[in-house]
Order: sequence, then C-alpha cells, then structure tokens
Amino acid sequence: MKQLTLKVTSRALHGRGPARRLRADGSIPAIIYGKSGNQSVSVAQEAFRDLMRAKGNAASLIELDVDGKKFLSLIKEFQRHAITQKFLHIDIMEIDPNSPMTAAIPVRVIGEAHGVKTDGGTLAIVSQTINVRCLPKDLPEFIEIDVTELKVNESIHVGEVKAPKGITFPGDPKRVVIVCSEMAEEEAAPEATPVAGAAPAPGAEGAAAPAAGAAPAAGAAPAAAAAPAAKK
Repeated sequence: MKQLTLKVTSRALHGRGPARRLRADGSIPAIIYGKSGNQSVSVAQEAFRDLMRAKGNAASLIELDVDGKKFLSLIKEFQRHAITQKFLHIDIMEIDPNSPMTAAIPVRVIGEAHGVKTDGGTLAIVSQTINVRCLPKDLPEFIEIDVTELKVNESIHVGEVKAPKGITFPGDPKRVVIVCSEMAEEEAAPEATPVAGAAPAPGAEGAAAPAAGAAPAAGAAPAAAAAPAAKK
C-alpha cells in the first residue's frame, strides 16, 4: 500500500466568495471528515496535482499535515473543472490506524481470458471497484482478479474473488465484477484479431473510476461515479 503525504492549511472563511478567491490564488477548498467533526482546509493546487500523479489509479493512504498536526487520511472525492481540469473541491476522510475501515479499491485484471483467446469473446469490467473492509495497514492498492479460466458467457462475482489476507468484501457477493461476452455477429469482422483482454479505466467508491469505480481516477474520485457539486 502506498502512503503519500499532503500538507493542508486550516481556513476560517466559508461561502462562494472565499472559495472563489482561494481558487484564484492557486488553492483548493477542501473538507476533512473526522472523528471529532468536520474541518475546512485549503490545499495548494500544485501540491494536490503532484500527489494525484504519484497516486495514480491505486488506492493510497495519505499522511495529512494540518498546520503541523499529522494523521492518516483517504481522499474520498474530488471535483475538477470540465475544461481546465483544475481541481475545484476535495473531500478527505480521516482514518484511525487502529480501527477497521471500508474503502472502494480498483479492480485490476491479470491473465488473458479463455473466452477471449480461444473463442473471440470480449472482456468487460462491470464493476471498476470493489468495497473492502480491513485495517488501514492491510489496505491493498488493487484487487487483482485472474481471468485466465473465464469462458464466453461466464462472469465473475464478488463472492468468487479471492480476498487478500486481512480483508473482507462487505458488499453483495452476487454483484458482477467481470463478464466475458460472445461478440455480436454484426460486430465480428472476417479477419478480426481476438482481443487480448481488458484493463481497468483510469481513475478512482465509485473513483469508480473509478473503476466501478478504478481509480479513484486515479485521479478522479476512485472512477466511475460523477463528482459532487463543489462545496464551499
């Protein structure tokens, strides 16, 4: 599990005007959701951009430095500008290192599905992330799923995924994660080359991605779910 660092600064002013001025000065308004309450902070745009590049699509714990006070955290969600791609708002969740936590972890496919290699099928990752519950020290960067034996018209459900040591999957065990489908007749070309496999989309519960998130785009809130409206 990656562990990165991020320095943030407390902020007292709230509302649309102060948030707009923060962004104009190169900072991002953010909220830390903690055990003792929520705290408004600001993050330097450049520092958060560098952190998300280092994080990539993987799940990662963040050592947060709030005015000199340090604690573990997880990037919960973030919003970006549709055109400039600058970060507009961040939600950060404080983590207790001694208590079990729940997080959406990106799915990563390994191997080449039998149905793709042999029968010309197509592989699709239906759920870009899987919810896991574990101690922070056991939090994985990805949930790897071997699809080698997957045949056409077969799927892999959450309950069939092998959980790493110290981890449980609290979600619906019947939830479909990966499916291998028969290629539609009209889509098949006479000289088509079988697809080698599929990989998770970039980005970050619901970063779906992402992945069903993914990835927490990575840099996007793990992938898949739309970011919430900017908070002030």
